[in-house]
Amino acid sequence: METSWEGILGQEEAVGRLRRMLQEKRLPHALLFYGPEGVGKRRAAQALAAPLLCENPVNGTACGHCAGCRALRDDTHPDFYLVEPESSGRSAKSIKIEQIRELEREIGRVPKLAKRRVVLMEAAERMNEAAENSLLKTLEEPSGDVVFILVTSARQALLDTIVSRCLLLPFAPLDDTVILRLMKEKGISDSEAQGIAPLASGSIGRALRLAGEGALSLRRDALDMLKRLPSMPASEVWTEGERLGKLPAEELLDWVRYMRLLLRDMLALYSGAAVSQKDLAEELGGLLSGFSEERIFYIMDLAKELEKRLTGSNANARLQAEAFLLRANNQNR
Repeated sequence: METSWEGILGQEEAVGRLRRMLQEKRLPHALLFYGPEGVGKRRAAQALAAPLLCENPVNGTACGHCAGCRALRDDTHPDFYLVEPESSGRSAKSIKIEQIRELEREIGRVPKLAKRRVVLMEAAERMNEAAENSLLKTLEEPSGDVVFILVTSARQALLDTIVSRCLLLPFAPLDDTVILRLMKEKGISDSEAQGIAPLASGSIGRALRLAGEGALSLRRDALDMLKRLPSMPASEVWTEGERLGKLPAEELLDWVRYMRLLLRDMLALYSGAAVSQKDLAEELGGLLSGFSEERIFYIMDLAKELEKRLTGSNANARLQAEAFLLRANNQNR
């Protein structure tokens, strides 16, 4: 387990607050780390656990050498509890009442190695109703030697009563420069990273997922679609709509997001502003003759509407893709 503060990039404000609270010995019994996925929330929670479980912390920093530090790094510390969503048959992963009850039994005992216990709950928004209510009772009657760190990318999905009992610590989306640096450290080429970073929404987790899925092929597909759109016959619109509709849901959403990025860069070229997809600037510039600014704005609105519809639970992907292409292909716009 990674437990150092140094590897947490782009979250200077959140990390600074945590380290000051440690140094001033005013850490609350429950904290809620919230923000987008893949921005360092769990890594920060692990770094916070280290000095809390260290035998010889100095100025809020773990020594790195004691039995507690070694056990935490090896994922064997008996006073560190990780609660994560679990599968149950075909149901989506969730945190269940049984997990909370087991946790309550464990933290009801005396610490085994450290002077306190640390509970890290990953994806806290995945608690079912019974689990939330059980945890709420525990938070309402805190034990002085237990620190809860709840991590979530959907704060609004948690009970207000749970949120109100935690110190809230926001984690911001990562800057593209941080995303590019982290992707380079993972062995991803500069050209691929440059193409993926603008679609990562400030999340290194999302960026790595896109890289693993070959997202640049989706970007190329969206660009090719823009090239053909001004002269695309109606028969091809239906064929392309059917093809896009067969893509996995997340890939189709990424395709739409790339379409929006490309259109936004075309508008930037019209105004002489910088583009996010620098490696495609020349190709995008060559498309401007077939698209007025008004038409680009129109298709951007269609793409935004398509993305919204695709995130709905009952969207028919093929029909939505066909409708988008049919309207985008409207030569009167």
